[in-house]
Amino acid sequence: MDTNSLKLFEEKERPFEKAIVGFWEYTNSWKEEEPFEFQQAFKTMDTSEISLIKEKIAYVINYRFDEPIEYIQTTLNVFLDERLIARYHYLQHLNGEIMDDSLSFV
Repeated sequence: MDTNSLKLFEEKERPFEKAIVGFWEYTNSWKEEEPFEFQQAFKTMDTSEISLIKEKIAYVINYRFDEPIEYIQTTLNVFLDERLIARYHYLQHLNGEIMDDSLSFV
């Protein structure tokens, strides 16, 4: 995939918008299902001060497994009280379908 193809993917699939929706689904589900763990991770139950900032979109070939896996990774920086606390990664198959997501605290 070249840069133009990645830009076309971004226009068609809107990965940043999908990542933002995915982040809120992820955190709201976590907050509801495991409130203690959520509180420990975020140091608050109030998510109104969270802001999400676009970081990057990238075409990735991951060689960690037996066969390489290709996907698009969209990354959002997660700020709480104007401090970077985590990065949210939204992974999509090349056809635009969601593959996985993860939240990693810094």
